[in-house]
Amino acid sequence: MVDAVVGILLDKLIALLVREGQQLLEFDSQFDKLKDELGYMQGYINQADRMRRNEGREILKLVTRDLRELVYDAEDVIADCYIEFMKQHDGYLLNIVSCCSPRLLKFRLKISRRLKKMIQRIEAVQGRMKSYLSADPSTITSREKQSMTLLSYPILLEEEDIVGLEDDASKVEKWILESQEPSTVIGIVGMGGIGKTTLAQKICNKNRIKESFKQMIFVTISQNCEFEDLLKRMLIEMNVEEKSLRKKEVVELLKKLKEVLGDEKYLVVLDDVWGNERSWWESLKSAFPRNIGCRAIVTTRNEKVARAMGAMEKHIHRPKILSDDDSWSLFSKIAFAWNGGNCPNSVVAGLSKEIVARCKGLPLAIRVVGGIMLGKGDSVSEWRRILDHLKEALAEENTGELVMSSLELSYDELPTYLKPCFLCFSMLPDDYVIRVEDIVCWWIGEGFVSETNGRTTFEIGKNYVEELCSRCLLIGLHIMFERNIEFVKIHDLVRDMAIKIARDVSFTSLDQRGMPELCAESRRLGIFDNGVIKNVEATGAKKSKTESKLRTLWGLRMEKELLLNKNLELRKLKRLRVLTAGFRLSPEEIIMKDWLNGITSLLNLVFLRLENCSVEQLPDSIGNLHNLQFLILRGFDNLKMLPSTITKLDKLIFFRITACPSLTCMPEEIGRLSKLEQLDWQPYAKPGQKIASRIGQLKNLGQLTVLGVEIENQNYLQELILNVLSELKHLLRVEISFLPYYRYEGDASVSKLNHLLSPLQCLEELTLTDYPGESTPLWLSPTSLPNLKYLCIRNHLDITISHLRYMSPEFWEGKWEIEGLTLKNLDELEEEWIMFLRAMPSLRMVEEAAEALLAQLQVLKAGEKEMKRRRKDEKGAMKAAEMKAMGDCNN
Repeated sequence: MVDAVVGILLDKLIALLVREGQQLLEFDSQFDKLKDELGYMQGYINQADRMRRNEGREILKLVTRDLRELVYDAEDVIADCYIEFMKQHDGYLLNIVSCCSPRLLKFRLKISRRLKKMIQRIEAVQGRMKSYLSADPSTITSREKQSMTLLSYPILLEEEDIVGLEDDASKVEKWILESQEPSTVIGIVGMGGIGKTTLAQKICNKNRIKESFKQMIFVTISQNCEFEDLLKRMLIEMNVEEKSLRKKEVVELLKKLKEVLGDEKYLVVLDDVWGNERSWWESLKSAFPRNIGCRAIVTTRNEKVARAMGAMEKHIHRPKILSDDDSWSLFSKIAFAWNGGNCPNSVVAGLSKEIVARCKGLPLAIRVVGGIMLGKGDSVSEWRRILDHLKEALAEENTGELVMSSLELSYDELPTYLKPCFLCFSMLPDDYVIRVEDIVCWWIGEGFVSETNGRTTFEIGKNYVEELCSRCLLIGLHIMFERNIEFVKIHDLVRDMAIKIARDVSFTSLDQRGMPELCAESRRLGIFDNGVIKNVEATGAKKSKTESKLRTLWGLRMEKELLLNKNLELRKLKRLRVLTAGFRLSPEEIIMKDWLNGITSLLNLVFLRLENCSVEQLPDSIGNLHNLQFLILRGFDNLKMLPSTITKLDKLIFFRITACPSLTCMPEEIGRLSKLEQLDWQPYAKPGQKIASRIGQLKNLGQLTVLGVEIENQNYLQELILNVLSELKHLLRVEISFLPYYRYEGDASVSKLNHLLSPLQCLEELTLTDYPGESTPLWLSPTSLPNLKYLCIRNHLDITISHLRYMSPEFWEGKWEIEGLTLKNLDELEEEWIMFLRAMPSLRMVEEAAEALLAQLQVLKAGEKEMKRRRKDEKGAMKAAEMKAMGDCNN
């Protein structure tokens, strides 16, 4: 397959040369030549993605391999020029013509030689292209332009849209509810893509199941299951705070699990179990209390696994492929979502049914192919083209190969701009759930997303996520309401396909087993569970003196040995654009500090995320990262303050700091970060600390759209924050958390919170966590927050007393525009649910609220439909009577 990254970076590089080329060290002619030659080759790249399995495909792969290195090298040249500008002019990009120091002359000569060699290499590649390829350069087709705009919004399947599983779900539900054994294991066994996970989720969403079990846990077991990690995920699923589990041993975690499950009935779902259950199942089972009616569901591709975990034949379900009718129904809901799930015409219907037949009833294949067709509209020629392609791609008799072929076809049909974004998921571990914000920051750092039509890169990146979800290549999670996907993951079979393609186009360094591997030419490296150690030492040791070409290093759950590896020293990774470093256990401070000091070399860095570090302070050199746009710090237990140089990061637009208990205040002059759009900062302010002046500086951040702050129960501080909020006119999302340790001193302590907040006209989402008063503040009203779409008021589980009892009178004055509502752990709340329904006519989703509210919401909506039907019938009857009367008069 042709390397999608080449096309993306070519577009970006040519645009950069057009905009900045004449200012780069007076290399006008050389940069113009480079721009023209790359532009000529761009036409071939655009043509390449439209070439399928025919002559020329392999030649194109070889050409793009050479061109890929050229594009990277050209971008590095421009980056080096910008860095030199910053060194000479203290971060400001000025024309360097007048500067004639020997050092600069040497630098200019070096750049000139690199450009000359680069143009020679381009001419050599062009010669090969002309010799072997006859295609003319062409621009992007109207079909591709159409596919870029058709999928502007996500298409999500609701519970009622899942087809062909009702009988299966009822059968397993009966086993769960009627078995009288102390603990029963139920197996759902079948090949990948047949719908095992979907069936398990559907069962857990049934009302009778929810009512029957006090505790429900749904965890996915990856192919490389870490037992300690599994226990922590199960406990977090039951609302145990992650921080309290950090340093616990496996025995302690098992005891905690048994304690939390207690004497109540529970249902545990272990999804996608492989053949590694013998190493952990017996130990896990010992933590399950043997209560009557407790159940475990195991989904697996291997029936022997289900039996080894205790599933008897009478409790093993084997899902079947979908019937023709169910296959057509599922396909229609996805492919024709733009038309309400209805096929637009008979010609497309005939082609569609032939396409569906090729999928042989496999739900995953149907969903993926349906996602392909979603972007084709009602174009008969496009449907015929895809059908011809399917006849070749899905000709395999082997059902497993059929799924993989359909997945590869879905990648082929992706618009070019989505392909490199999708391939990033090849670097993540099995069943890894990633924040949408993090993956979008990664894409921007790599240069895969660019601003267009006045929309920010962040907005466009989120649309990319939604489009990949609508094409069924990603799974969206934690959806507050339709337009807000907070987390995503990837199906294991889709990940297998991503790994296969990533290896084929040299997107990342992977060995034949799909494990990360470091070599001299590596551009991207994903490390998780320390799995790269042996490969790094074996393949990289001889290359330690070679400058690393790594642009992205994404490390998760690493061990301290990686910090000691010479090939991964930060000072040697000068080309890095994206760096994530998360450690399983905090390494010793001296080791970590030495490693982090190398950060001064990462002058190209755009995205930096550090987790679970033991240092008390970050190096001052972080202020030299003038290209940094995204900074995330999490789990720094000992971090006491941030360096003042952090306010020199003049391009920073995203800043998140969480789980840093020793960090007590913001840096001085934080208001200098004038481009900041999202700030999630929760310093643990102690009583008496003078942090008011620093919080007051937030009002200088006029571009903020997202703000999260945590405050203790100090009246002046609470009032100050509300005053700051009133100054930030562009805020869309706000979360205010109140520290529980100082939170309750009676209503007098929150009186200052009840002054009116100036109306925030743009605010769409508001979250109040551990709010200390008995009634909501006066400013929480439809008048002050006229465009609020989502409201969350919640308490943490470790707080035994919920003080909120009433909504203030102002809360009920007028009609809210709220669509999504969360009321969580508010045990003392005395308001009638019907009041919320009347005050929020646009309410569409309720999360974590009482079942009574859900039931009333359904009744209310059913009543509205019935009223509309009656009015329609009455109007029809009146019109018929009028027509009859007119007829009688005429007679």
